[in-house]
Amino acid sequence: MSNILPDKTVEPAVRDIPVIAIDGLAASGKGTVASEVATKLGWNLLDSGLLYRITAFLVKELDIAVDDIEAIESLLSHRVKIAYFNAGIDATQQDWLSESMIRRDRVFVLSDSQRQSYVRWNGSDITGTIRSDPISRIAARVASSPRVRRMLIPIQRQRRIMPGLVADGRDMGTVIFPDAQLKIFLEATPDTRARRRLQQLNLPDSEFKRIRDLMTERDQKDSLREVAPAIPAKDSVCLDSSTLSIAETVAKVFRLAQEHKLVNANSDIP
Repeated sequence: MSNILPDKTVEPAVRDIPVIAIDGLAASGKGTVASEVATKLGWNLLDSGLLYRITAFLVKELDIAVDDIEAIESLLSHRVKIAYFNAGIDATQQDWLSESMIRRDRVFVLSDSQRQSYVRWNGSDITGTIRSDPISRIAARVASSPRVRRMLIPIQRQRRIMPGLVADGRDMGTVIFPDAQLKIFLEATPDTRARRRLQQLNLPDSEFKRIRDLMTERDQKDSLREVAPAIPAKDSVCLDSSTLSIAETVAKVFRLAQEHKLVNANSDIP
């Protein structure tokens, strides 16, 4: 049994801040859909998987053993500051970034007005590296640690600020925001998700089987792990996007938000 319990002590003022939790397996489209929905609603965005990828990158970069949980805890507690910034920050034009970005052992996650994420490590752009297969594999192992997950929970919950939050991940609706007003579990066939990952990583078609096999392995680990398994919340809406475009999927999420009275019923569906 998981010893990470859902937060049942949310302050009333915080509970009133709307949350759309979008969970799903790898390459289900949850990240892209969440980003689009957040942008159209003008809400804050949480890419929870990015936190685990950043942790995985640091574990590899600083030569820490993946199973050395105490060292990873020390890393997150003392050596590294993981900071989220709201949309509107332009990484190329803010004067204060030039000094802060060169500080040792610091990671900055920046989003510009188009929701394009930038991840910097000691002044270097590691956005592409963060999404690579090697980092994904380490991230999966790191995410299986109850102690690591517990340390990253506060960072995620701090993103719940007005006017609202769209959070994507694997346990947004079950653990991080169990009181979310709308919970969606985004699904897609294994072949569909493998093709999406090929496109995302700009890989040739010859890599299709390898990517699909890796994703199948990751699916099993994520769905069967004892700690915060990637499964739909009991009150979530399962949405299959296999035959839907991003725009069509976003429109369905927007319609669900209207049905849950999170968006004005008279608002035009994007």
